[in-house]
Amino acid sequence: MKGSNDTTHTSAIILTGGRSQRMGRPKAWLDLGGEPALRRLADIVRPLTSEIVLVAAADQDLPPIDARVVHDRHPELGPLPALALGLESVRSSHALVLACDMPLVRPAVLVWLDQECRRRKATAVIPVWNDVAQPLVAVYDRQIADTLMALVADGERRLQSLRTLEGVHLASSEEMAALDPEGVSFHTMNTPEEYATIRNRWSGTP
Repeated sequence: MKGSNDTTHTSAIILTGGRSQRMGRPKAWLDLGGEPALRRLADIVRPLTSEIVLVAAADQDLPPIDARVVHDRHPELGPLPALALGLESVRSSHALVLACDMPLVRPAVLVWLDQECRRRKATAVIPVWNDVAQPLVAVYDRQIADTLMALVADGERRLQSLRTLEGVHLASSEEMAALDPEGVSFHTMNTPEEYATIRNRWSGTP
């Protein structure tokens, strides 16, 4: 991408999934059209970014992907320290942050979030969909990593706590709907039922 849509100086961070307890099997390996979900997501973000960093548990088995892998030092503490680790690890000033169980994310949404974060000089731009902040389809300035680790040290575990941090801008549902009318960018695969819905949408099955 070039010109006003150039995000090639932005990194991508993909959190590769925790214990997948509700799914019952590793979400990174879920099949979508003959490819693992994690690889499908990497293929979506690769044209938009200068690098992809995967944040994984130390013993996590991942599909072969052209990406740098860093290992979460505190997997028992949830996604907040994993997000901080990813931001500490990227080479760019900004990073798209995604979860591997959201493979329908629209590139137009990611490009807009990146542009908005830079335009506003925000520490993060987090979209809101159906009145819920979506911190794992968002863009962050890497300098927020220290703030996130301070939250973890204070006992915070909730990703939703990020919406109140200084410098964080919440993008409205209306702004997101202009780019993704159905909000499929925010659909997750946390359960077998959700996976079936996304798999059918991917294949074009009603």
